[in-house]
Amino acid sequence: MTTLHLTEHDPEPVTVIDNDSMLIFAGPHNGHAVPSCLPQCLGTEPTWFDKAHEAVDLNMDKLFAALQNANNADTDASYIYGNYSRLVCDLNATPDHAITQRSSEFDDFKIPNNQPDQCCEQQYEDRLNTFYHPYHDAKKSLVDKTRAQHGGVILLDLHSFAPTWHQTQREVEIGTLRHEKTHLSYALEDYLKSQSAFNFVSGEPYRVAERPHNAAAMIAENNDLQYLGLEIRNDLIDTPEGVERMTAFIRGCVDYLMSHPDIDNIAAPLSHTTSAHNAHIYAAEDDTDMDSISPA
Repeated sequence: MTTLHLTEHDPEPVTVIDNDSMLIFAGPHNGHAVPSCLPQCLGTEPTWFDKAHEAVDLNMDKLFAALQNANNADTDASYIYGNYSRLVCDLNATPDHAITQRSSEFDDFKIPNNQPDQCCEQQYEDRLNTFYHPYHDAKKSLVDKTRAQHGGVILLDLHSFAPTWHQTQREVEIGTLRHEKTHLSYALEDYLKSQSAFNFVSGEPYRVAERPHNAAAMIAENNDLQYLGLEIRNDLIDTPEGVERMTAFIRGCVDYLMSHPDIDNIAAPLSHTTSAHNAHIYAAEDDTDMDSISPA
């Protein structure tokens, strides 16, 4: 049984870039690394691991780099992202489901070094302590610091998803992840519905409610945060031109949020927000697929 330990040649579990901004971009699935103490690609074929959406949110590292390069005084942002493959430890799952034993798309495709005979209870706990808890502790510290300095915080989880699922083409290009309606989700989705650059579908490519082991609710509760994730189809950011276009699009989203007349509620702690159903500034119709608004 392999003992988990990082060496000087392994990357740090989490990267935090604090730019003293109310806005935070988080990338829990940006990383693709496997610690040198574990078998390469966790026993899977490198040709699969290198291109598998199960292993990494493909092309998100390129998008984060472009967003950082595009930072300016008006739309500056802070960043936090994991550096290891989600198959090493899924930072966007609840702790009891942070190490997956098989492909999320194909049940018969197993991850050899994540099986119980390879990843025992002790190694599971070691992976949580090495990768999972440092990421979420760093996220909470950044959220708390940002809120204290700016009186509020907007955190957007950025993800990418595969163009096909079970050999079926996905038409959606931009989607959102949320487990409840909030001022933040209403505001951003109003903007996404109004734009024509990309095909936006609310609550796609999957519903958080259908994945009870998704960490959205946990992140919202632990950080008193209006959780919202933005999902981007990964083929839209697989070229420099695509990354540049998406960077400009996201900056447009940010500009809209930061200049919104309800910015105080958008950036407020979840526990301090009032029912967005009663906020006249929101034009969005009620979505029956979304869970109920957070209580006042």
